[in-house]
Amino acid sequence: MTDNKTLILEHFEQHKGQFIIMGTDVVRLIAVGDDGEDYYWVTYNGRKTHWHSCVGGFIILKGKIDERDYNCLIRMAKLNHFDQGNLDDLPIINNHKEQTTCLPEDHIYLAGVCWDLN
Repeated sequence: MTDNKTLILEHFEQHKGQFIIMGTDVVRLIAVGDDGEDYYWVTYNGRKTHWHSCVGGFIILKGKIDERDYNCLIRMAKLNHFDQGNLDDLPIINNHKEQTTCLPEDHIYLAGVCWDLN
């Protein structure tokens, strides 16, 4: 029998970088976190990260909505999400990524943060 951590990481690997619906928000799935008590889906809305307990699931959009519509989400993210574009060499972008993913001492990422759009 596979443990929860392994199942969560496998699910993350299948959907990392994709747009998902978490609650009522369309966000990107960028990481899996652990605070020593629970596992978390880490999402990014173009400006901030949010941690959501893995007890709750999310709705996958890729392959469920029209490909043209999904590609529209990617196009909009490339224009509006602060981590995207050809600006990786600018200190402000790298600083944003570092600050956005900075964690309290008792929190860790179980998988590397995925900034790529998928």
